[in-house]
Amino acid sequence: MKSAAMRFDVPATSANHVRQLVEATNTRAAVHGLTAYSLDISAPFLADYKDSYDGRVIGQRPMVTVTIFGEIPRHSGWTVVARLDHDEEGETLLSLFPGLPEQLAAEASAQRVIENVCHGCNVTRHRTATYLARHDSGEYRQLGTTCVEPYTGLPIKGLEALWRFGRLKDSDWDGDSEGGFPADLRVPVAEVLRVTAAIVAQEGRFYSRSEQWAKSPTADGVEAYFFSRKAPMEWRAAIDAEPDAPATAAAVRQWAVQGYGSANDYRHKVGQLAKAETVNPRHLPTLVSAIAGWHRDQEKAAAERAAQNSKPQGAKGERLTVAATVTTVIELEERYYGYHAQRRHLIKFQDQEGNVYVWFSSAATVPDKGDEVELTGTVKEHSTYGEVTQTVLTRCRVAEHQLAAA
Repeated sequence: MKSAAMRFDVPATSANHVRQLVEATNTRAAVHGLTAYSLDISAPFLADYKDSYDGRVIGQRPMVTVTIFGEIPRHSGWTVVARLDHDEEGETLLSLFPGLPEQLAAEASAQRVIENVCHGCNVTRHRTATYLARHDSGEYRQLGTTCVEPYTGLPIKGLEALWRFGRLKDSDWDGDSEGGFPADLRVPVAEVLRVTAAIVAQEGRFYSRSEQWAKSPTADGVEAYFFSRKAPMEWRAAIDAEPDAPATAAAVRQWAVQGYGSANDYRHKVGQLAKAETVNPRHLPTLVSAIAGWHRDQEKAAAERAAQNSKPQGAKGERLTVAATVTTVIELEERYYGYHAQRRHLIKFQDQEGNVYVWFSSAATVPDKGDEVELTGTVKEHSTYGEVTQTVLTRCRVAEHQLAAA
């Protein structure tokens, strides 16, 4: 007896649906005395997903390999190997019995068939479908639907039920979500970080979604690279050509993974995403933001290294003016004078040589961390914090560095 086997891949999310369909088909076939087919579903694996629009590999999907196998129904040496659908224009479409061995499938496909012919009843009439039956001797007969069972002893309704296995193999299992992409699509983490690093390099810095008023957010650019069908190919090519992006991406990923298990919820979440090989598109903004954290840590480490060379500046009482960067802004406990509360801040600055300046400010407005400013103040004292020498200033004035340069 010939064995039939069908093997095809479906999304892992569709595995249970396939199992239900196979069970339903077996139940229907069993009603007509046919033996049930077996089903095997592999462990999930990741497979590349290409956009049907332009053929790009966008990401990967969890897939499983489905194998359906069993014995081809046979009675008194006869098997039904193909169905012939005849259309009104005289064309015949041959559909092989699901899972036929290659040699038998080739043999059946080569048979000469005639529209409306039935070798069972020899009655010529209009038929929309006929079937090819094969005997173990190699003899073929073309039979009408009502003659299949009397001639071969095989139940036509049971055979038609098993024919559904062929439709399973050819079904569309994409399960597209909004936007035309599968809901279970995942994007390689390394690629997301590479594209992020390239976009940041081209735009000069990372832009968060809270800065939409100033510039398109970096996360939006990364999403456009992978999912926008309107994104210019020249733009994608420029991103792919960014030479330092892969090395930066690797450094960002290493930094992110180091935060896994941190008490800081954000660092832990970013680390969790970076540890995986792929990321769900809805988590792209969080993963993309890792590059901003990495840059901050890089700048902080550089500032700390430079601060080791900090030296006392000016003499006590001397008025100084320097170009510096705001490195720290800490709000201190308020002071009360009667019913009046005075807000205070500890602000630290660093000049290009790494010298550190400290100002205990009670001003109504203070600069933000990262601001480039022109700092003017009177030297109050020199102190040491940890191993860093600091110049403490008082009666300070802070102006934008760009205005000072003008």
